[in-house]
Amino acid sequence: MITIVTGNINSLKTTRLKAHYDARQLGDGFLCLKTMMNDLVHHYDLYRLSTKEQFPFIIREDFYQNEKKIRYQMGPYLFYDQAFKRVEGSVEVMIKAGVSPIYLDEIGLLELKNQGFHHILMQLLHAAVDLCLVIRSDLLDKVIEKYQIEDYEIVGD
Repeated sequence: MITIVTGNINSLKTTRLKAHYDARQLGDGFLCLKTMMNDLVHHYDLYRLSTKEQFPFIIREDFYQNEKKIRYQMGPYLFYDQAFKRVEGSVEVMIKAGVSPIYLDEIGLLELKNQGFHHILMQLLHAAVDLCLVIRSDLLDKVIEKYQIEDYEIVGD
């Protein structure tokens, strides 16, 4: 089963996903936490649910200082290569250990271009685990169609 938390930009999707995890205390995965500086997004960190560990994921290009290798850029946002490597390794271990559900925040434009968490999501969809995903409302139909998601429930808007 796939649980999808959906909503518009800045509609507390990540907060709802964390509440879903907190209420059940089952599984593991990653949330994407935003940090603002004045009126701009400064960066996002990934937060591992089981360990509460936080590590850099995305930085706005205005604040980037060549400190880490970049894997993708989307608009003004730079995605750190090392973050993807950590998530890939962690998810592989979770699958082998039978962890379920696995939480992933979020599936969006990069994944629709076979980038971002695309390969991780493909692995998860072929594994015998339940998933909890965040997908923006305006991308929901495209993601469901691309990944041929059939057995799901929607939480959100």
